[in-house]
Parts: sequence; structure tokens; C-alpha cells
Amino acid sequence: MSTRSLRMSIATTLLAAVAVVALPAAPAQAATFTYTADLATAFANPERGYHNRYEIINDPAVNDYVNAATIPGFNPDLLDRTFTRAKNNGNTLLHSYLHLDKYKTATLPQALLDNLTSGLAAVRAAGMKIVLRPAYTWDGYASVDESRILEHIGQLNAVISANADVVLHLETGYLGAWGEWHTGTLTNPSSVEEAPARYRIAKKILDTTPASMPVVMRYPIYIKEVVDPTSCVVPGGCTITQAQKDRVGFHNDCFLADVNDMGTYDNPSWMGWYYIEQKKQWMYDLATSTGYNKMVGGETCGSDGYNDAACVNAQTEMNRLNFSEINEDYAAVNTDKWKAANLAASGSDPAETCFVRIKRKLGYRLRLQDATFPASVTPGTNLAFTAHLTNDGWSGLIKTRPVYLVLQSATQRYNLPLNGVDPRAWLPGASTITANAAVPGNVTAGTYKLALWLPDPATGLQSRPEYSVRLANTGTWDAANGYNVLSSSVTVGTCTGDCTAPSTPTGLTVTGVTNTSVSLSWSASTDNVGVTGYQVLRDGVQVGTSTGTTYTDTGRSPGQTYQYTVRAVDAAGNASGTSAAVSATTTGCSGDCTAPSTPTLSTTGKTDTSVSLSWTASTDNVGVTGYEVFRGATLVGSPTGTSFTDTGLTASTAYGYTVKARDAAGNRSAASNAVSVTTDATAPAPTGLVLDNFDGTPAYPSSNQNDLGKWTGANCFLDGGGSGVITGGALSLRYNNCGWFGSDVGVDLTTRTYLVVRIKGAAGGEQAHFNLGLGGSTKVFGDFTLDGGAHPVITTSYQDIKIPMVANGINRNSPSQLAMGFWYGGSSTVTIDHISFQ
Repeated sequence: MSTRSLRMSIATTLLAAVAVVALPAAPAQAATFTYTADLATAFANPERGYHNRYEIINDPAVNDYVNAATIPGFNPDLLDRTFTRAKNNGNTLLHSYLHLDKYKTATLPQALLDNLTSGLAAVRAAGMKIVLRPAYTWDGYASVDESRILEHIGQLNAVISANADVVLHLETGYLGAWGEWHTGTLTNPSSVEEAPARYRIAKKILDTTPASMPVVMRYPIYIKEVVDPTSCVVPGGCTITQAQKDRVGFHNDCFLADVNDMGTYDNPSWMGWYYIEQKKQWMYDLATSTGYNKMVGGETCGSDGYNDAACVNAQTEMNRLNFSEINEDYAAVNTDKWKAANLAASGSDPAETCFVRIKRKLGYRLRLQDATFPASVTPGTNLAFTAHLTNDGWSGLIKTRPVYLVLQSATQRYNLPLNGVDPRAWLPGASTITANAAVPGNVTAGTYKLALWLPDPATGLQSRPEYSVRLANTGTWDAANGYNVLSSSVTVGTCTGDCTAPSTPTGLTVTGVTNTSVSLSWSASTDNVGVTGYQVLRDGVQVGTSTGTTYTDTGRSPGQTYQYTVRAVDAAGNASGTSAAVSATTTGCSGDCTAPSTPTLSTTGKTDTSVSLSWTASTDNVGVTGYEVFRGATLVGSPTGTSFTDTGLTASTAYGYTVKARDAAGNRSAASNAVSVTTDATAPAPTGLVLDNFDGTPAYPSSNQNDLGKWTGANCFLDGGGSGVITGGALSLRYNNCGWFGSDVGVDLTTRTYLVVRIKGAAGGEQAHFNLGLGGSTKVFGDFTLDGGAHPVITTSYQDIKIPMVANGINRNSPSQLAMGFWYGGSSTVTIDHISFQ
């Protein structure tokens, strides 16, 4: 951590007056006020936090992805332009793809651009900001000419630039599946020939968007390709400026999938060979030329290999990468794990779930420790101001915004800009502000509230409180005005009458709680004239008054925790400092307290290394969100559906299972009936010419060799870093509409008749989920023709599927590589015991 001092002269600005709330009065001379930290509340703040996905272009005439007729299982909530789900989740960020599938060879129609404009207007009306990513395909191979891409960039970025006030940042997109710069034209990182086109696309995006807008890229190797001048291979030279390079950040869309984040860090490059650790360090070191943090965010994917149940890796990596935002909606295999992880208090972090800790610490979390300023100032002179603050978040602010001191009375408001103060410099750790703020000479004499205000820099958003930064302190946030109150009583000009505030109340105590109320008492304050009453604040907001030293706060929700402070006031309106805070939790259960019904469990299959289970769907008063599968007392799976295959077991061994249902509120059903299963005996050894029997020799995938001594490998599977895992002498490939396995053959097969794949599936029917290619013939696995005219059908038990090669058009003279691609909308697991030729 480091301490930074910022010194500047302050100019002044006069704005309109608004209402006030009272807070601690300043003493008769300059003094230092300390402020109570709010370490626990996961409150909303702009430009940081979890994001929720929507379809911001909601016209089915220009976007096929908003139509239930073309997208199976489409959720109409994605079209909600009030963004109720995101708001209910306490989020300020949205994310949307800009689907361009229909326009790979055409100019974008005006209807699409107009619909995007109206969508961004809805974002503004809702008080939100959005992250955008253009993409030409969802999960297939995208092939679009560079000239067409550049044309579309110009069209879209004209709209995006006109609405830059509500676009937090832009993901480069366009290339490959999901716009992630893989699986498409111009997405081969080993191709120096493609590098100039990638550079031109990135430069076009930077050239056609405002200088304030971050642009984030999917892969570290492409970030280096764009920003490192030593990697320039563009004819005519590389002209991206340093200011543009400072805008280039990172979005990791398979965060914690495995040690390589599903190919994020392990792809090759024409620039040279770089170790995974090197590429990670590049991202850890991401910073602007002035030392500020860059935008880093993204999402998890359908694999959780590096997302440990104790949430150690999530916290460590988000901290080192300076994460500002991440997808809350995807993937549940990871977010559910975060919700289930109960973390102990540590340092300034309270005991909470991992999910809440991430919600609190994504991006910036600025906490005021103390501030020093005078009790009274004279118009036309300087207000000397010093503040110490701590950033408890994982990143500094990414985009700059103005910083003001505000003087406000019941009828007047004066905004004093802290020119030269850049809050992006308040990186994680401690920072100091030292300033002399010039008070305008025309300020009306009187008593004012003093506040620290960090509004949005956009003129149209500056007056909107939801776009202002809230500090992590209790009793300071004024939600109506969107600023942080430092004192309720700073005198401008000569004070007349009673200018002495009461003493601060002490001894605040919770004297009772019910399901819906909290009762408080405290010791009386003293005053030079007389205390007239007390103001009671709940979570920093005044909720009631009392003329005595007790108060009962009613109308609360059951099972909720509230924080209270009290301050005294006198007849002249002077207010004391706030008391020490106390917390109280109402009794009873809050929200959804009903557990799902109990599922009924049964077995559907077994092998020597796995057990397949299924159960009846549970019901719930709100809705079941998933299930927990236990082997004995050990949690072994958290599926969202009603089936699960437990792999990696020992042959001829008995195992016992139960399952529980859970809902979004964390309620869990009673355990199901227990089932006991004994795995099969070890499978027989393969015969013939063995391509691979996955027995660990050679080691898979580390050796990159099959049993013929040829290359083999895989990517995009949900386990084993994308390569799948060896369990019990078989290759288990768990996939979710993504996965590729390849194994070079490279020998003449003219003396062999059959390709033999000994395979089983977790649910059965997986033959429609992938294709297999060999010797110039590629088919969906279930479309191969077997002897007698039948077709392969995968079941939950092992079987040797014998594919006659000649009859299926496989060139045995030049078989090249056997490849399997899992891109057909399926989600399951296949286990391959061996592949051979007989």
C-alpha cells in the first residue's frame, strides 16, 4: 500500500440550492474529524461491481437473439428495459452483446442503429451503465471480411460515442465465436500474416470512440500484439498513441476455469514463446502510463477447476488483476460456489460469503478516515482542507471524475471544484488530499453543511445522485444529493446567536428487538443553552427524532441487520457529532423461508469408474435453483438439472449417495433417500492398433503424445484445464457446447477395417452432441453407418462402437488426424476408454 498526496489550488463554481440533512458540527476552530467505517455493507456505486446480461437491441427484426422462435429457451427478461433484475440485485452495471449475425456481408441497417440508440437511452433513464460487445456469431465459426468489420465499427461506434456517458467500456468483440477472438478468421495467434488486420481493427475501435472510454481485449497475447511497439508488423507502421494504449484493458471470460483460464493464458504467438506465468504477470502489471489502474473484468465459464471452495483463488486473482466488474449471471457453477463459501473476518473484511465479499470489493471502495477543515471561513478566502482516505477495493477508479467540496444551506449551494484532483490516483491502500479551496466572495453568511462530492463528469448525469460516488462510511451519505457529508455546521461569515453544538451522545444501546422493530436508548447530551432533541439514523439515514433518550424503530423486516447512530440538536439548529454505531438484527426469517421439497434419488447407470444418478424434480414456493449431490458426507456435485455422473471412482467398490434441492434464498431440502451402488469391474484391454488407451502412459495431456507417439491434445472442455481428465484409465470429456479433441494418426490403415471407439455417456444419447473427423470424412458421430445399416447410439454403459472405415468414406491411406468437435448445443460428459483400429 502507498500514500499519495495531491496539492492544488481550488477554483470555485456556484450551483443551485438543494435541501440538507444535519451532521456533526465543526468546532470553533479548525479540527480533525474522524469518520466511522462501513466495512460490511455491499452498497451500490457507479462503474463497478457485478453486471447482469441483457439484450439492449430488442427488435427481433434486426436481432434474432430476442425471439423465442429462433432461440430455444429464450428468456424475455433479457428485453426488460427497466432492468428490474439488475436493480433488485443492487447492481449498477449491465452487459449486452450486439449481435451482427445477419449482417456479415451487409451494411448495418438504420433500424439496428436506432434501436441501439433507444436502448442506451433506456440505460440512462434507469440510472445504469453498460458494457457492450459486438459479435458475428454465438458459438460457431465466424468468417467476415476485414473491410466489412471496419465498416461496422464505424457505424456502431458513432452511436456508442454519442451515448458514451452510459457506456462504461467496450469489449473489442467482432472476431470469432462470441466476439472473443478465437474460432474464426483473423484469430490465429500464431499467424504473423493476420496480425496487421487485428491491429487495424483494434485501432479503428480506439479511433472511433472517445478518449475517456476503456477498450478491453480477451487475450493477453493480443493485448501485447497491439500495445507493444516491438511487435509491430503493420505495413506503414503502428500509430496507436500512448493515450490510446492507456485505454486498453483486459476481459477474462473464463476466469478461474483452470490454471490457464481455459486458454486465456496458454495460447501460442508468432511473437515468440511465453510461459503462462509471464502472461499472467503482464495482466497483473496492467497500468496506464501515469500509474492508474486499467479496466479489468469479464466472467467465469462452465468450468470451476481453479475456483476453490474456500474462495482463496478468487480473492487473490481479483486483487492481483485489479478487477472492477464481473458477470453475475454466468456461470452458476462458479457463482454458486461463491455463495456457498462462508468467509471468516480478515483484516478490514467482515465475516461474509465469498459472493458478498466480491460484491463489496470489485473496483473501488473509498473509505474516509478523517478530514481536517475550519469551523468558519470568510467569503473570498481559502478553506484549508485535508483528508485521509483508504481504498478497500481491488482497483482504483478507472475513469476520471470531478471532485468538489460543497457548501450547502437550506437556501444556497456552492460547489467548490478541486481542480487538479484526479480520484483515479486513489489506488488500493491509503491516499491523502491536501487542498486550499477558494470560497466565493459572494457566499451568503450563515451556517452550511460541508460535503465531498464526486459526480459523473457528463453534464447530463452530474446532477443525478445515482451516478455519484458513495464513500464507505456510516452517517455521511446523503442519497438525495449524491454526496458525502463531512459536517453539518461550517459557518461562512460572522456567526450570531448560539453557535455551540451539543455534546455527542454516548452509551447507545439496543434494548430490544422483535420481528419488525428495534428499540434503542442512550445517555443524554449537554448544551450551553439546552438540548431540544435527538436525531436517530439507520444505516446513515435519519429515520426519526426523539425528545428523550429512547427510540423504537418500527416497520422493519424480519431477520435483517441494521446499524444505528444518534446525534443531539439544539434550538439554534446546531447538531452534535454522531454517536458510536450499534447493530441490531430483527428476529424471524426474512424473505423466502420455505425449503424445496425432497427429491427422490435413483441410479441410472454405472461403470468401473463412474456412477450415474437421477432424481425427481423438487418443487419450491419461489423456484428451485439447483441440487447438491453427496457421496457419503462429501459434496461431489452441484448440478442445476436432475441428473449427475460421479466420475473418478474405483472399480468394484460400493458408494452411497443422497441429494438435496436448494433455492435462491439458500434454503435446502431434506436429504433424499440414500442409494448404494457398486461400480463395475475393470474394463477389458483394447486390441488391434491402439491410438490411445488413456492409461497414463504417455501421460495425458502433459506429454501431448498418444500411444502411437503422435501429438494429441484438447481444449474448451470443463475439466483438466480444457483438456478433459483421465479417470480410472479413461478420458472423461465434460462439455457445455464447447470442446475439441484431436489425436494424430499418421500411419497407413489399409490393413485395418474398423475405427473402434469404446465410449459411454453420462446420460446417454450424446452421439448427437459432437462430430468425428478422420481421413477426410467428418460426420456427427450418430450419423456414421455401422455394419447392417445401424447408427451409433451412446448409452450410459461402455460399448465398443465399430465404424467401418471404407463404408464411411474414411481415407485409410492418409488418415491424418482423428478429431472430435463438441459444438452442437449439447451439455454432458462422454468417457472414452480407448480408441483403436481393428
